[in-house]
Amino acid sequence: MRKGECKRMAVSGNPDRSTPVFEQTRRFEQARLRLARLDAGGEVPLHDLWLQLARCVVEALDIDRIGVWVLVDEGRALRCRYLFQRSSGQVFQGAVLRQQDFPRYFEALQALRTLPATHAGESTLTGELSASYLQPLGITSLLDAPLYIEGRVVGVVCHEHIGAPREWSGAESDFASAVADNIARLYQEHRRRSTRATLDAYEDHLMELHRMEAVGRMAAGIAHDFRGILGAAMGFAELIQRVPGLPADADRYSQKIVEILQRGNNLTNEVVSFGKDAPVSPRVIDVARTIQSMHSMFQVLLGNRIRLTSDVDRPISRVFIDSAQLERTLLNLVLNARDAMPAGGELAIRAEDIPVEDEDGESGVFVEISVTDTGIGMDEETRENIFRPFFTTKGEHGTGLGCAIVHQIVTRAGGLIRIDSTPGMGTKVSLYLPRIAAAEEAPPVGQASA
Repeated sequence: MRKGECKRMAVSGNPDRSTPVFEQTRRFEQARLRLARLDAGGEVPLHDLWLQLARCVVEALDIDRIGVWVLVDEGRALRCRYLFQRSSGQVFQGAVLRQQDFPRYFEALQALRTLPATHAGESTLTGELSASYLQPLGITSLLDAPLYIEGRVVGVVCHEHIGAPREWSGAESDFASAVADNIARLYQEHRRRSTRATLDAYEDHLMELHRMEAVGRMAAGIAHDFRGILGAAMGFAELIQRVPGLPADADRYSQKIVEILQRGNNLTNEVVSFGKDAPVSPRVIDVARTIQSMHSMFQVLLGNRIRLTSDVDRPISRVFIDSAQLERTLLNLVLNARDAMPAGGELAIRAEDIPVEDEDGESGVFVEISVTDTGIGMDEETRENIFRPFFTTKGEHGTGLGCAIVHQIVTRAGGLIRIDSTPGMGTKVSLYLPRIAAAEEAPPVGQASA
């Protein structure tokens, strides 16, 4: 809305009903009325209320996407509660933005009533999100409004525009604030009606992860110093091997020492890695492309005795996760499956969109990535402890941190892990990652090889 138009309306008190300004004002007033009538104290499920609100807002603001993100993990992360896309009619939920990865954006949420960004990728408020989130989804302009409850920021409503960059008017910013106020009201009403807060289950899950990380940080401090001792011992062992005329037994024993020290060094590196909570680089990821890009490497690692198939030949929604961490997760699961099939077998990797009940007890669509083997399987005790740090079934050949790191990566991304396994009948490990957007229009063709 141009300033001159606002002034003419104020002076005359009787604006021309044919002007875009009047039409916008009328549209916002009608939308405000519809939002005010929404009631979370009745029998309508919260999901349906969010959907009614989202459809009302995207039509009023003429935008493609609206997302409601709630602060979790003591304010260190934003988790997507619901994200509605007008063009596809789909709802996404569960993705996570962490403060350590986007510090300026989190700082702006605490300081401003609205965050209008015409050129979102270049804005000082939202530019951090450009390469990882905005560009892959075609988002050019943002109008974000923090959610306040009792004077405290508890989340944010993100109004996302796709197309030519768009300048937000004062009336649009005011409307965005009103949307945030209505969402905060609905959330409070829901909390009062519910015997259990909506995100308590996920918070409990994060607290358990933090407890494990605390153990990892303590161990990492010791491992950091121990790595130096191992390095010195490795150096002396290698010097022994260089001694001229070294007896065969001494040479063989020194080689064993080097191998043992190398395993110890690998363990300390894993411990140090697990104990860190360093920033990562999450971005919108095409899961099918990631699996395809690793297929040849998996085949080499598995050898000729294990038949590998990759089934990704279908539209698969995109997720929001660090690509290197997703690759590390898949590699760990494939290597574990290989170790469970010493005599050979079959390993299948599959990805698809699937309805899942999340940790909040609510059904939603997630991207399932499953790794299924025909190996030795797991008993109940192993399944219950598999993600506990330093638990291993591989004896001296295992660090006990591979699965713990997988759990850490998936949980931080807002996902879930489930294991289906029976001794002697193989194992299926399923990762459920929250969707951030629908599949691209031309999904890559899957592949399978023997």
